Amino acid sequence: MFKITYQDQYRDRFLKSGPIHFSDGSVVTPGEIWEYLTTTAPRKYPYAFESNVFFGSTASNDVLLPSALKNTYLNLTLSERLDKLKAGGGHVAFIQGGQAVDPYTAAGFVALRPALVGNWNRGRSNGRSVAAEELGRKTDKERGYKNISFEACNTAGYEFIHEGDLPIDVVAPFSALRCSDISYSLEAHRHGRRKTEVPLFLADYPLRHQSKKEWAVEYFAENLRKMVKQFDRISGRTTTEKELSGAIKFHNKGRLLAYELADVWWNAKLPPTNGLDRSALFTMGLLEMHGDPIATLDVLSEALELVKERVQNSVKAPGVSDDPKRLFVCGSCIHLDEYYVEENGGIVVGSDNGWSQCCAFVEEEGDPFYNLAKATLSYSYEQSIEERVAWTVEQIRKSRTDGMVFLYNWGCNTQSAIARPIADSVKTRAGIPTMVMENELIGLKPEQQLNRVAAFIEML
Repeated sequence: MFKITYQDQYRDRFLKSGPIHFSDGSVVTPGEIWEYLTTTAPRKYPYAFESNVFFGSTASNDVLLPSALKNTYLNLTLSERLDKLKAGGGHVAFIQGGQAVDPYTAAGFVALRPALVGNWNRGRSNGRSVAAEELGRKTDKERGYKNISFEACNTAGYEFIHEGDLPIDVVAPFSALRCSDISYSLEAHRHGRRKTEVPLFLADYPLRHQSKKEWAVEYFAENLRKMVKQFDRISGRTTTEKELSGAIKFHNKGRLLAYELADVWWNAKLPPTNGLDRSALFTMGLLEMHGDPIATLDVLSEALELVKERVQNSVKAPGVSDDPKRLFVCGSCIHLDEYYVEENGGIVVGSDNGWSQCCAFVEEEGDPFYNLAKATLSYSYEQSIEERVAWTVEQIRKSRTDGMVFLYNWGCNTQSAIARPIADSVKTRAGIPTMVMENELIGLKPEQQLNRVAAFIEML
């Protein structure tokens, strides 16, 4: 077991960084962030600062990287910020993971993917140790399986909507996108196995091999139009195409920043951040990670400059080996314990989960609904095995990866079926070792899994 603390000797350095601006016009200063992370958060959420071999910490241990600490701050304040939003009459939509949120932003809705829905609910419980937190997660999942289906690989946070624990305004994901657990949840919702009435809208995503077909783009664009009209009926406002165009331009800033950050990070001689912070910063490009796109863009913009400075000065992230073995991870809703990987001489340098969406820039001229539909249907993650492999190999070469791990949760009907052919194809085309591994439990990391990861790194 180890605990993460932020020592006072680094406070002055942190206070020189910038503030975080939020969508409601509020601003939080570095001093307020530091006070929260050193006093309030360890008391409310001790699990975030604790870690052992089976339960990984979610807080950054890089006290010299202000953006990493601010990401931790945004993660830990998500619940109270969303409660405040709802108390003020704001609106929240439940979405699928790994999708663009441009139309939700344009319509004035906060878009929450499954993990964030779970974080919102868990943030209402204070004082949990890391073991108690993981037990709570498992208890919630078991409740969800009873309500939805034990065959689902995950319950997608839907159990909190089903039980009425969270005031979600609409269930409106891009359906049939990347994961099967959402399909189970939507069917449970559609057929009335719920305690509260929440509107349901499915933005029907044409399945694979449709991305280059004109009918599919037009069909999905029309779905997006209908979805935004549904939002307007709930909020009582009217969302214009101009507002959607503005949202696309805003979110393109995030995608471009993340793309530039990845280029800087991957080309550095020494890893400028640890794997946990790299993952957080890269996926900020979707601007939906913290329930507030403006705050996320603020932190991402600062992070890019700080990482550039580290690379220029050949600064290596603390806790990382001088020459770590570089891992690329494939698969949805699952990740390796980055701290454990680094303890064993490796580092996770990339993941396809969410990254292909960051790489899908949306055209800014013309019909915004059509442009958004076209970009969404082009996600490399959603294409045929051959196309997904070609894109993955490109990312592996850019990131100078030594080995690839394909992870999937038990019960995943999509990733489990394609894990082996993708891993074998990547091994042949990229010329690197690959490993396929199933995850048995949500949150808990079985010892056998950890041993296999350590052995794979040792082999590399």
